Amino acid sequence: MDMIKFLLGIAVVGFTSFCGRLLAKKYRQRNNFFKQFKEFNERFLNEITYSRRPLMEFVKAYSYEGEFEELLQEFYVYLKENCSTPYFLQDNPRYVFLKSEDKKFIQDYFLMLGKGDSLSQKGYFSSVKDGLLKLYAEAQRDAKRYSDLYVKIGFLCGLLLLILMV
Repeated sequence: MDMIKFLLGIAVVGFTSFCGRLLAKKYRQRNNFFKQFKEFNERFLNEITYSRRPLMEFVKAYSYEGEFEELLQEFYVYLKENCSTPYFLQDNPRYVFLKSEDKKFIQDYFLMLGKGDSLSQKGYFSSVKDGLLKLYAEAQRDAKRYSDLYVKIGFLCGLLLLILMV
């Protein structure tokens, strides 16, 4: 009987820790997204200055991961189909971890990609760099703060349930 309680207690602690990890997922996703977004912006600024490849070729040139890769794939389709409005962020459940201000910033950013001459694009994307760095710093701070917090709260809730069971 004691062994069953012990195994059940371990399962409860493991489950609640896992739940805490799931709750923290959106903060890790947002951090990873803006990290890659920042890298993309740096590469694009270098591209404007030196290589000047066509935008579709540039988007396909580098690989990213996670939701940012999905966003680029959707943007690539948007470019191929010559759509008039970007639809890739509107009410998309894959980007639930982004705030509405983030979505607006990203949408404005992607609307400007490939528009105008290289000098005006370089000016615009250089000015966006500071805002992007702020978003990345905020995402990093939130991920650091809340990811650990949710996992610890989940673990402590599991321990509390374990104590109540005994």
